[in-house]
This record gives sequence, C-alpha cells and structure tokens, in this order.
Amino acid sequence: MKNKIIYLLVIFIYSCGENNKTYNVNGVVINIDKSERSIVVDHDSIPGFMMPMVMPFNVKNIDAVKGLSLNDSIHFKFTITDKSSYAHDFVVVGKRSNETDEDDFWEDDEYKEKKIGEEISNITLINLDGKEVNLDQFEDKYIFISFIFTRCPVPNMCPAVVIKNGVLARKFKETDKIKFIMISFDYIYDTPEVLGSYYSDAISNFPNWTAWSSVGKISDLYTLSSEIGCEYWGIEKNNIGHNLRSALIGPRRKLLNTWEGDDWLASSVGKEIDYYINVLK
Repeated sequence: MKNKIIYLLVIFIYSCGENNKTYNVNGVVINIDKSERSIVVDHDSIPGFMMPMVMPFNVKNIDAVKGLSLNDSIHFKFTITDKSSYAHDFVVVGKRSNETDEDDFWEDDEYKEKKIGEEISNITLINLDGKEVNLDQFEDKYIFISFIFTRCPVPNMCPAVVIKNGVLARKFKETDKIKFIMISFDYIYDTPEVLGSYYSDAISNFPNWTAWSSVGKISDLYTLSSEIGCEYWGIEKNNIGHNLRSALIGPRRKLLNTWEGDDWLASSVGKEIDYYINVLK
C-alpha cells in the first residue's frame, strides 16, 4: 500500500496555494480553555471528513466563544488551512442536559499519573509483526513514546505528532541509545496490520522508530496511558476523544518528561534528548 505517512507529510507541508477547506459542524461544548484559545466539542459526524469525536478545536480569536457555556449545543464552521485548523462562526442552538456518561469523557483513574523521576510500569503491547513487546526490552535505553491513532484526519493533531516523531528519528538515526515508539490508543481499529499500512514504509528506514498496537491489551494500555497522563475515551462508541501525550522515559523506565498535545517542537525535544543521552550519559 502506498506510504500514507509520506502522503500526510506532503499534504501537511507542501499544500500551500491550495484552497482552504471549511466544514459545517454540529456539537456540544465540553470545555473552553481561554488560555490555550481552544474549545473541546463532542461533535456529530462531519460528512466527507470525520466520524463523531470529542476533540479540541483551535480558536483564532477567543472573543468568538465569549457567549458559549458548557453543554451548549452549537453550530460552527471548521476551516483547515495548509498548516493549521481553527473553528469560527459559533451559533448556540440549544443546551444539552448536564447528565453525562463518565465513560464517554474523563474516566476516574485507577492508576495515578506518575511524577517526573518515578518508574513507569513494564507493559506489554503488540508490534507490527503481531508479536508481544514490552518496555523492559529497552531497559538500558531511552524511549520516546507518543500516543496516536490512525483515524485522526486533522493535519495539526495526530499526523503532526507522527511527522515530529519522524524528525526526531532522523536526528538520532545513528545512535542506538534511544527508541521512538508510537502507540495507538485505538484498541479496536488499529491492529498491527492497520498500523503497518500507515507507517511501515516510513519507519522501515529508521531502526530506532516503530509503532505498537494496543488491540487485545486494554489493561496494559490503560496502565501506561494513565501513568503518562494520556486520556482517551469513546473508542467503543466510535466517538473518540483524547488529549494526546508524548513522554521521554529513561533507563530502567524512569519518567523524565512529558509533553501534552501536539504543539511541542521537535527541535526543543531533540535538544533535551541529546542532553540526556550525550551529556549526562
């Protein structure tokens, strides 16, 4: 199958000059983060673009959401440019009951998020060959983990995280001191075969870059994601929401740092990795 990640990279970087695409969206306000200029919406299916999902939308001007409240039912427009995406033209059409199913949103964690310096559990997932793999295989190495899922179509979210992982894998291609692992939290759809169809052509050029599936390993996935601080929900209802999270783990599974979302810079993360593996040693 044609290399989908290379295709995403081309679309993400070289589509300047193409017309922006704008979609009409219906959904319910879950959260408004003025400091990050974003709004989390539980939205219906966007025809021709995206399945139902709970996700954050960037807002260019935070004044545009001044009149919105939690649980408002809204209509708005979602525009995707060559390098970003943003929501605008919000219209309130009603209000949903505040009674929500916690399984759909943030779950009560059985496992607490680990603090920097604490030890991450040794979990077992599935590699692209369908074989079990675990973190202790890299006991004396550094590991950079990013959570992703293949069905995310927004260029500045999961695909951007994948691209940044590729940049880091290239930067550290000549060393065996670090491994870059993309882990899908979509434990229903993202089988090793699906992940391979998206990423195998790209990562085959990098011995330090791989992807792991969580299909059949929900308990291990939940343990790792909780300890790192990655939150996701709605997988079984095909209404996926997430916060995305990447983490640097040192030898003997020591948590060194985490990065939330998709706006971290590969250059700054690369400098931190270089400091750990080449300066501290």
